[in-house]
Amino acid sequence: MKNPFKRKKLAPIPEQAIEVISAPFIEAPKPQVAPQKSEPQKPDDGFLEWYRTPTRGGIERRERNDFFEEYNVYGTDREGALICRRYHRYPEHEREFDLSYSRALRFSEFNRRLLSELDRGGMKLGDYRECIEKAERLSGIESDSSFEILSENDTALLEAFCNAFDTMKGQTFLHSEGALSCECESIVGEEFLQIRFRKPLRHDAINEEIGGVTRKPIEGYDIENLWIMSVYNRLREKCAACKVSLLTYEWSAAKETVHLLIAAGFEGIGGTLMIAVGSPEDMSRFGFWSLDFSGK
Repeated sequence: MKNPFKRKKLAPIPEQAIEVISAPFIEAPKPQVAPQKSEPQKPDDGFLEWYRTPTRGGIERRERNDFFEEYNVYGTDREGALICRRYHRYPEHEREFDLSYSRALRFSEFNRRLLSELDRGGMKLGDYRECIEKAERLSGIESDSSFEILSENDTALLEAFCNAFDTMKGQTFLHSEGALSCECESIVGEEFLQIRFRKPLRHDAINEEIGGVTRKPIEGYDIENLWIMSVYNRLREKCAACKVSLLTYEWSAAKETVHLLIAAGFEGIGGTLMIAVGSPEDMSRFGFWSLDFSGK
């Protein structure tokens, strides 16, 4: 009986009978590249940028809390007007920065905005000086006074002055560009004070009205805080003359206060010194450069 599972041997196929079929070339898909971020759309008015602040983040309450980012740009347009532009974006909704507003400002308004940037840390004193000098030339403002900052020698003298307090302890110092901050603690009661030193600015906001802040000249003996009184007494021993003003933040139920001491003829330091003294909590309501509400 024949084996039914035995395969039949097939004859070989001639080579000329084999047809070679070539498949069409298919290009491999290219990897997706994320589109590069473009600059926000800018009005075509010949705007010349002088300074751009760092990008900040915040929360804006609408139907729900939206996180946003913003930065400000300062400069001038082709007409010579001083301009401030604000750009913002919502990372959850918008991928690029959009122009919020572009405003032409008077010189005093321009100065106040730059002082606010100094308060918030969005600008260095050197950048402020450069922008103000340009704005003065455009506005036709002539100023005989020069910009003064605390030198290394000034800073050393002021640190020695603070370290010599017999009513304070634990002095710690923070140096900014042209300014000095000392935080210390009272020897009794653990009351903290901040003492901030700087030179007057050419267009200082303390010479103008400040929204929400009242300024009342007082005598040294009218200082009610014992530890601030001790700072005043030591300062009076070191300088030729000292004036005191009480700054009160009226837009708060707590009525936070900061004492502003203006000292002339401090030993070893030329010119005038501005010294803001208050608790760290109260000081946060006032910017050191403009003595305005920080973050407004």
